[in-house]
Amino acid sequence: MPAKSSAQPRQKITLTTTSLRNVVLSNKSDVIYYEVITPKWARDRTTVSKLDPNTRQFDIIGEMKNNDDGKAEEVRLYGGALTPAHRFLDGGMDPDPQGLKRASFVGKDGKKYIWRAGRRRLELVREDMPDDQPVAVYHDKKRHMFVLRMSKHPYLEVDPAALDTMDSLIMSFLLIERRRRDGGL
Repeated sequence: MPAKSSAQPRQKITLTTTSLRNVVLSNKSDVIYYEVITPKWARDRTTVSKLDPNTRQFDIIGEMKNNDDGKAEEVRLYGGALTPAHRFLDGGMDPDPQGLKRASFVGKDGKKYIWRAGRRRLELVREDMPDDQPVAVYHDKKRHMFVLRMSKHPYLEVDPAALDTMDSLIMSFLLIERRRRDGGL
């Protein structure tokens, strides 16, 4: 069995809803807490804010400029310039030899991260780590009898090795999961 990337436990980041436009992503203790908001009166802008656990204030970490279909066209991190979404999240259309579609981004820590998406699987690997040790795995919702209320909320399972680049991870997750749900990935 391969060695774990760290001795610390993985963080379970739960999504409060299935919507990617208006959702809260947080761990059990709310030390990691992100709020994604797309107001009804401004559907062309999605804002991602992070709660500072010490001051209990929200800091805007990113924005997405959406087109009329609700797809993100441009992304802004930390108040910087708007970047085309396809540049922030590079790739994603052609499957690799294993049948997985890939899209990559460079995290705040300067390392390259690669999302791998299959029909029912979405995971993030870091370029300098083994492929069989993803740093994040998305677990989709579960419903009672496939139609009733959710029996299990969707969540991201994040390795401590990726916590330094959590802001970029959340922004890229929102982009890649939107693409996947829209059938573009």
